[in-house]
Amino acid sequence: MVSNNITIVGAGPVGLVAGALMAELNYSVNIIEANHKDFVLKDSKALALSNSTVFILKKLDIWKDLLKKATYINEIHVSQKNTFGRTLFEANDYEEDALGYIVSYADLMKLLKNKIEGLQNVHIFFNTKLENVKNFKDSKNILIKNDGKEKELPFNLLVLADGGKARIAGIDLTREEKDINHIALVSSLKINKPHYGRAYERFTKNGPIALLPNTSNTFTLVWTGPKKYIDEIAKLNNDSLLKILQENFGKRAGEFVDINEKSFFVLKSSILKNISTPNVVAIGNASQIIHPVAGQGLNIGMRDALELAKFVKTYFDDSFSKNISHDFNRIRKSQSKDIINITDQLSSIFLNNIIGFNNLRGLSLSALDAIPPLKRKFVRKMSYGA
Repeated sequence: MVSNNITIVGAGPVGLVAGALMAELNYSVNIIEANHKDFVLKDSKALALSNSTVFILKKLDIWKDLLKKATYINEIHVSQKNTFGRTLFEANDYEEDALGYIVSYADLMKLLKNKIEGLQNVHIFFNTKLENVKNFKDSKNILIKNDGKEKELPFNLLVLADGGKARIAGIDLTREEKDINHIALVSSLKINKPHYGRAYERFTKNGPIALLPNTSNTFTLVWTGPKKYIDEIAKLNNDSLLKILQENFGKRAGEFVDINEKSFFVLKSSILKNISTPNVVAIGNASQIIHPVAGQGLNIGMRDALELAKFVKTYFDDSFSKNISHDFNRIRKSQSKDIINITDQLSSIFLNNIIGFNNLRGLSLSALDAIPPLKRKFVRKMSYGA
């Protein structure tokens, strides 16, 4: 079966996981990455991993090493500013070791790269761009440009895992894109006491503020808000920004004493509607880009990779003669729609400043906290996507 070629565009976490899973099914895998070989090894940004992603990393036998550098999320405290409503999720209530884990992007990528490099039937092309897809009746080829030199590669299945960044000649797809008009401020935030593995989500009129536990007295801050507001606070010095942040968040996590490594990201929504090019599929952000309010983007992408491997193993014949583009994209869309809908609803409800919504949001949080079966169902959906 090694003669069959699966080509993956994008060597981020989702692309590398897909490559490793396909290689373990004994397929020949090419991975194409536009950046240089060490493009992520110094990227320290924090990633929130759900238990479904942990399951996949265990399957690839890299979780035990990553866990040594991970921070457990033992509790998640969710509240709404200026209302009484709040809810608290605790791992012990659901017989889980943790509700999730925080790891650095670089740590995850190093382990995934080591895994890939140990697989003989995987080849990564760095500094390489996919220029064109040539899809004929009896053969399928891609044209790549590697260090300025053009080369053709055959493929049986082409997997887009590049974040949906590039428009590629020969691939016919449609997306539904929406400008959220929000920006995410991401930084490292030091507090005056240990966090004990508690994460926070605080909804305010200026957007949701998430604090993800990192080292013992450090959080990763993710504040997503209206572009105009985030642009204004971005101009503040650190002391003024800390004051504004403390006023919006309160002191439930302690006092904020330092903030650094600030970065800003423009948010958008993009959902793949259709791919009509035969034997081309999309996973991760190439398939869906959603609001970060529920921390599900990367985790949906990891589940995309796992489900694609299952799909190929179950439904593909050895000759790859069937066109699976439509079937896989339809099935995966059905599997992930609940998470996408929940994320959309959360962002719509908690970012709406219409008069009266504050109290409604507070009541919603209190109701969730008061109904254990509903909380359990919500936690399972966020943790495992099922």
